[in-house]
Amino acid sequence: MLRGEIWWAKWPTDPKAKVRPVLIVSNNLRNAAPNLLDLVVVKLTSLMRDDGTKKPVNAAEDVIVTLKKDTIIRCASIFSIEKTMLQSRGGQLPIAAMKLVDEKLKHVLDLN
Repeated sequence: MLRGEIWWAKWPTDPKAKVRPVLIVSNNLRNAAPNLLDLVVVKLTSLMRDDGTKKPVNAAEDVIVTLKKDTIIRCASIFSIEKTMLQSRGGQLPIAAMKLVDEKLKHVLDLN
């Protein structure tokens, strides 16, 4: 589990317990620490709805990337989840996209 990796995970607050993609944003020391049971992630969602319309995008907080399809990284949807909730690795975000995520996280957390 490394920073910048995309994983499939069950959300603890999702009543349907649907497996959804997440991006790991916590640092690798935390991610690898055996005594720390959780890590920090942000949600990923597809840009397009099932009916063909686009979901709203907040330019100050969201990053749009093309993975298998156009995807919104919701940098303001920050969660701590237990490592055991991660089910399978879905890939690695490109470095350039991770830099954009870092910029948006700084904005969301007012770290500028």
